[in-house]
Amino acid sequence: MKKLLATLLAGALAVSLAACGNSGAGNSPAPSSSAPVGTDTPAPATGEPSGELRTVKMCLTRTAEVLEDTPFWVAENLGYLAEEGLKLEMIETIGTTDCKMVATGQADFAVPGPSLILQSIEQGLPIKVVCAYDAINIWGLCVLNDSPYQTFEDMKDAVSKYGHKLTVALGDASWESLVTPTLVAAGIDPAEDLEFVVAGDNRYVQVAEGALDILFTWPGEAYQLIGQGYDFKYIDGNDVLKTNSNSIITNTNLIANEPEVVEGYVRALCKGIYFTKYNPEAAAAVSCDQWPNIDITWKAAVYVQEGRNYQMFGPEGGEEETKLLENIGISWEDKWQLNVDSMLESGVISTEIPVEDIFTNDFVDTTWDRSQVEADADAYDWEATAARYEAG
Repeated sequence: MKKLLATLLAGALAVSLAACGNSGAGNSPAPSSSAPVGTDTPAPATGEPSGELRTVKMCLTRTAEVLEDTPFWVAENLGYLAEEGLKLEMIETIGTTDCKMVATGQADFAVPGPSLILQSIEQGLPIKVVCAYDAINIWGLCVLNDSPYQTFEDMKDAVSKYGHKLTVALGDASWESLVTPTLVAAGIDPAEDLEFVVAGDNRYVQVAEGALDILFTWPGEAYQLIGQGYDFKYIDGNDVLKTNSNSIITNTNLIANEPEVVEGYVRALCKGIYFTKYNPEAAAAVSCDQWPNIDITWKAAVYVQEGRNYQMFGPEGGEEETKLLENIGISWEDKWQLNVDSMLESGVISTEIPVEDIFTNDFVDTTWDRSQVEADADAYDWEATAARYEAG
């Protein structure tokens, strides 16, 4: 039975956004799944190396069956991980957190948000960022196009303006810590002006129907919802707080004992990131071929990739995009310092964390052959995938 992508993505970051210190988070291994490869996936770009591939476990604290994770599936299905002697296993966790899974060695990598990363480091978990992923502040809001709350400015002093607090739909209570620094930077007092409502997987439906005022979201989800016909306007958190967001973490034991695994994984993922940016149609086809049962229009599938690219590179044509394209995977001290400062100000963390304790760029290689990735993207038969969706 086909699944609506909107439903899948609505809860996509639910646990990933939950604080790593959640009560009840255990240390026992979570069930894992190695996601299937679509039948239309082409052969790897180069021949796989001889010998057994080392499995790397990537932790997602939600379903893997979404179209936002394209760079990971490009790295696996186009053979970039195999070139490094690696193969991907996606682990879907329930009842625990990605930070703790990585810290305890139950997973090799994860991609949590900055508040979770900083909270985990503050708690003493042995994790470190080894690759940038979402290079801008992705935490924003959606409102209906006819809503009176069209800007952050409109939301300031809401009680005096409208006589009541504005309701913000969250998927999980811990999401409040993610959006709070952005709201504070916009001059909004969350305690005075807003009421956070845990609305679950269908939170976007409640906003669309007018039951709640504002949807807490991110570009990948917002672009997908708009692409599916929801009458939403996206209010961009990066306009008021220019930090970075989700990043690839690993544990310090893997860094010390298998640095070649870390470097190989990061290099393969960076190729997947570039593939997605270079050819969004081919990127959409990779994810659609990976998950052929997701019910979505082709236009919306490509729109999801445009949202993913915005999260990874920011607005098209700007200086930031140029810098990030030239330095795929690099973490930036100024953005992480701003994350620390904003989270201290908003009370998300209570300790000043030195940036050198947060990330390392030692495993980011910027010398790999981009022309080969471009050739792979150009050769991917995305038109055949698009034709299946347009005919459906």
